[in-house]
Amino acid sequence: MTLKIEKKQFQNIATWMKPVKETNLPDILKGVFFMDGNPLPDDCITMYNLEWDAENKALSLPVFGEAQWTFHTSIGGRILLIGSWLARFTYTIQFEDEAEEGKLRRSQIIPFAFGIRIPKWIINPTMCQEKDSENGDTWARTNIWFGIIPRIGNYTLRRIVNEDGSYTPAFKDMLSVVDEECLIVASSSSTDN
Repeated sequence: MTLKIEKKQFQNIATWMKPVKETNLPDILKGVFFMDGNPLPDDCITMYNLEWDAENKALSLPVFGEAQWTFHTSIGGRILLIGSWLARFTYTIQFEDEAEEGKLRRSQIIPFAFGIRIPKWIINPTMCQEKDSENGDTWARTNIWFGIIPRIGNYTLRRIVNEDGSYTPAFKDMLSVVDEECLIVASSSSTDN
């Protein structure tokens, strides 16, 4: 297997973390999101280029996907990136409500490592749209560990790039708290080219 890692600049994230193929992803999930308050060494995600399962109201988000996720340039960020790639770490985001435009509000996140589902009793992550966010700009990401320990690793997902590539007001806030550069998976294949 081959992994190619690249450094990118956050200031122009809309030019490189963007859709490269058409999918049926609901508009409310389009754009780039900043993981505000995330204690791990990763900062942004996108759900672009992922197929929406309309029947199950779900999508699969590979942490190791090409330009799907940003990681810190630190040793910790590099370890998380490589570990995610080796473990093929993936989240299935399963919405509990209607998938009509703008109606997605609450989801269960199901983590997988090495193709094996991580049991809910170990970690029970959710993603819920904030009450004052009707268009999906802000989501609360919460975790319950071992069935009883809340609030460890919670953060807020904030849209920083809109579907049309324009930056939201949260973009400047994000730039004030992240490093200038990040790491991404530039390509990931099972055979050498």
